[in-house]
Amino acid sequence: MNTQVDQIMEDDRESVPNKGKDIASTSCVSNIKPNTGMTGDILTQLLIKMDSVTSQQDGAECCIYRVPNSFRKVRPKAFTPQLISIGPLHRRDKGLKDMEQQKLRYLKEFSERDGKGTEKIKHLLFIIQRKERSIRASYSENFSKITSSDFIEMILLDALFIIEFFKDSNDDGNAGTSHNGHSESVKPWMIFDIREDLMLLENQLPFFIIKEIYDTVYCKAVGEKPSIPFLKLATVYFGKYTFSQGVKDTDWDVQGSRHFTDLLRKFMLNGAIKRSYSFNPIKLKYNAVMLREAGVKFQVTKDKCLVNIAFEEGVLKIPRLEVDYCFERVVRNIMALEQCRYPYKAYVCCYIKFMDHLIDSAEDVGLLAENGIILHWLGDDAAVSKVINKLCETITDTYTFYDDICCQMNGHYEYRWNHMKANLRQVYFPTVWRGTGTVAAAILLILTLIQTITSIKSAS
Repeated sequence: MNTQVDQIMEDDRESVPNKGKDIASTSCVSNIKPNTGMTGDILTQLLIKMDSVTSQQDGAECCIYRVPNSFRKVRPKAFTPQLISIGPLHRRDKGLKDMEQQKLRYLKEFSERDGKGTEKIKHLLFIIQRKERSIRASYSENFSKITSSDFIEMILLDALFIIEFFKDSNDDGNAGTSHNGHSESVKPWMIFDIREDLMLLENQLPFFIIKEIYDTVYCKAVGEKPSIPFLKLATVYFGKYTFSQGVKDTDWDVQGSRHFTDLLRKFMLNGAIKRSYSFNPIKLKYNAVMLREAGVKFQVTKDKCLVNIAFEEGVLKIPRLEVDYCFERVVRNIMALEQCRYPYKAYVCCYIKFMDHLIDSAEDVGLLAENGIILHWLGDDAAVSKVINKLCETITDTYTFYDDICCQMNGHYEYRWNHMKANLRQVYFPTVWRGTGTVAAAILLILTLIQTITSIKSAS
């Protein structure tokens, strides 16, 4: 009997490699006795790891993220602070340590302002301690290795620095200040770098804690609010980065902003958004120059919401886009924020994607600039084209807000009669004088033809 079984197993090994080994392995595993000590250790490790994961409730509060690697690798410097660290994500960066002394100077100036420094600082520390859980929940990462005391100290220094820096920037210059209200320890070149670093997604504090500290510090009496709300102070400071028509004192549509990057996004979306998204993305196939050859006209609008693009009766209507040297860095961070927090309201991502399809070369930028749609300070049109085209390298076309416009414009270009009309207009009516000459020649031709016909009839 054993001989027959051995023979069968031998035949199986020849027909199915390793079959005998699999049977033997299974048999061995089934004979292993459970190691309760080892499984207990694994369970403990898993429980610790699960406990460190942000809960669903905390996830709803999250608004500050580490930029996804797919975005960062395209242009790392666009997401990395160059001078100052705000919040926990870059607090260990060695290149940013020098500004920690500047934060302490601001804290010292604050504490010496009215002789009640120790008492005020103690009260602010208590406020931060009370809000610590909510502040930590605002970040996508769990900073369990940062002790409570270190975390509270960091928030105090960073929040007070931002508040004092904004207040100094809002002053016209007072006694003891060197420029724009800033103390002599803040050099002019630092002001620009600080402003840029405060725009970065990874370099943020949640507004609610800055606002509470600001209200506590600058309220005139218990229960009163400061004369200038913090959100307005921030909007005045960043107001130049509206990218379009500009924000006026009556246009403060920025309520609900969670931090500075979120505020900048609201600048771009200032006013009512007139578009809805579609999960059936249709790409624009033709660039601006090609569309002009099909008779499409370009018109700049005064819409405050940058993404409100329209195509009506052969006219593409777009709000003005202003592009400076800060544009790429700011927009990359806004796009990263949308991908993390607003995946189904990624208006800026869709807008940039549309502009990427519309612009392929410097000639396209020149055409849009000629019509007032693009205003830039990058030196030449080729630089603008390069910036726009590189912004979308990691953005996928899973959905869009411009499917109807793209469909209409593609159809307009592919209708041959539009090309014929555009060609006739370009050849015979490019200017008023050429058009007048063409009409006069046509009238002369008609009169000559009438005269010829009349002469023939008279002769006969």
